[in-house]
Amino acid sequence: MPRQVFSKDELLKLVEGAEECRVVRRGDKVKIKVRRARYLYTYVASSSEADEILSRIKVEKVEL
Repeated sequence: MPRQVFSKDELLKLVEGAEECRVVRRGDKVKIKVRRARYLYTYVASSSEADEILSRIKVEKVEL
């Protein structure tokens, strides 16, 4: 079962140990899904906020 993250800072901490990051764009909302060994974490952001977050992520990104 995925877990939703509500804080941008918490998401950036989770990304450090992640295997990959998936990005799903739906209209003006963007879902960022971070796969770790145990859980899949999701974060919903606006398009502009997501672009800023994705520029800071160093893990492999997959656009869906």
